[in-house]
Amino acid sequence: MTWPLLTLGVLSVAAATTAAGYCSVNTLPTNSSWMQFTKEPVPVEYGFEDKFKSIHCCVKGYRSIEWFKDGVSYPWSAGVSNLILYPEAANQTLYTQRAAHGDSGNYTCRMSNETHSETHTVRLDILEKPTSTPRTMFISKDQWVEEGADLRLYCEALVGRSYLADARSDLRWMRVWPNGTEGDLLPTQTEIKTTREDVEDIIGSYVRIERVSAQDYGMYACVVHSNDHVDRKYVTVHYKFNGLPSLTSWSNDSSIPWRPLVLGIIAGALLLVSLIMLHRRYTLRLLLAARQARARTATAAHRARVLEKEFDVLVCWTAVDGELVRGALLPTLGLKYKYRVHTLQLQTQPDNWYNEVMSQMARCRSVLTVLSPAQYSPQQLLTALRQLRALPHPPVVVLLQDLPKLKREAKEGGERLSDVVSHTRVVPWRHVHERAFWTQLRLELPLPPHQRHNAPHHIKTESTENKNSCSGSLTALV
Repeated sequence: MTWPLLTLGVLSVAAATTAAGYCSVNTLPTNSSWMQFTKEPVPVEYGFEDKFKSIHCCVKGYRSIEWFKDGVSYPWSAGVSNLILYPEAANQTLYTQRAAHGDSGNYTCRMSNETHSETHTVRLDILEKPTSTPRTMFISKDQWVEEGADLRLYCEALVGRSYLADARSDLRWMRVWPNGTEGDLLPTQTEIKTTREDVEDIIGSYVRIERVSAQDYGMYACVVHSNDHVDRKYVTVHYKFNGLPSLTSWSNDSSIPWRPLVLGIIAGALLLVSLIMLHRRYTLRLLLAARQARARTATAAHRARVLEKEFDVLVCWTAVDGELVRGALLPTLGLKYKYRVHTLQLQTQPDNWYNEVMSQMARCRSVLTVLSPAQYSPQQLLTALRQLRALPHPPVVVLLQDLPKLKREAKEGGERLSDVVSHTRVVPWRHVHERAFWTQLRLELPLPPHQRHNAPHHIKTESTENKNSCSGSLTALV
């Protein structure tokens, strides 16, 4: 009686020792001391009743490992689980000599170090007898690998017992080609078969590739045969460029057409950017050119009505803005763009602007007012804009500075300043050489007569007197 018990004890210790060595073979290559898995974390395990069974949590860089079964922390009573820790495996292995159906459940290992904590859950199913159909337990996820790097894929399954003489039970990796056919691995792709000491029906296989090249990218199949049953699981190896995953696979077997999708997105984005740039650069110019083309085909009666007015534009400003108007605005409108320009200097206070402009407006086809918002309070600015908007032909307002961002806008007669501004034809000034400003301004003003008539003498004289000081006046505005 003593010898059988001793033999059983020796075999039990040997089985536990072998199971504990599971975490020391076929480990992942690691170059750091961080807490990390040293083998692929298998999410499903199988065992058989009254047989030896072990489960593992192979990690490194941890300070402690805690185990839980269905939320209950280790150690467990007989009614919860028969599995116990194998201390020689640094708490990474649980085992039992005689597994029972009650040992089935979710086993969670929680690894911790000084700063981090991670968990991994294994579903353990204790079966009554071996199965006749294969059950895949683990397959690597899709990989993104740089060219020249190393690659490792793993697949593991519970294969059924062979009951027929010509039946086979095995697991192997196959290469899936772009046309959908399967073939053997390339000579540079090494396959390594593995078995379990605790359950002989569990087999696995690694694919290892040193220095991945273009021919290694694509889809791989883990094919498990058991009697007449075949189970296939797939994993795709993608190209990763400069450390960043590429959305396009080197194979054409992806379920999503990433390559045309990405190329379409890039082309659409480039087209959108191009359209925005073309719009900002040419839309106003095209509108102005079309307007000028229509003007050249105008009837004689229309041209006669244009010439009924003595001037094309009445330019109004205050003393603060006189240098800019006389040095830049008037010469450009009169000499470059051939407008017949009349001028009016307004009082600084805007309370009587309506009457001042009305006295000269009858002689002009349009009104242009130059305004510096910075010299007025919100209430004065509202008054000025309302005075101008009340004119029979509301003027074009050139703002020399941006409107202030007011926390409390001025109100008068229920109107807000922002509402008045939104209903005013505003052209913001930027620089005398900014083509977009002049194009937008000319679109707001009526076109000058096609045949240039003699302009008022005082405009020409004013421009000539300021010719020497023009360069300094052009940049007087900040």
